[in-house]
Amino acid sequence: MKLSKKKEREFAEKIRTIKKLEQQKKQAEDAANLLKAEIKVYMEKNQTSELIVDIFTVHYTSYMRETFDTKALKAADEELYRKYLKQTEQNRFTIN
Repeated sequence: MKLSKKKEREFAEKIRTIKKLEQQKKQAEDAANLLKAEIKVYMEKNQTSELIVDIFTVHYTSYMRETFDTKALKAADEELYRKYLKQTEQNRFTIN
């Protein structure tokens, strides 16, 4: 779709802002993950699952979670797998 010059400038600025914010988000997530890793290492070394710091309580615990092995079902009985496979429509927004 061809845009007017005004709309093109407007959208270009919005896209630049989106890209900048996404980069800042990634940097913030990376920084937070590094800090979390430091706390986890401390807790593991000190063999504790709970840490009380100021007004915060940090928990680092193991837990079991059940998941469904779709690959194994597909390998064992592809017809049954396909019977319960469902398609959903979704929207995708990408900026390259």
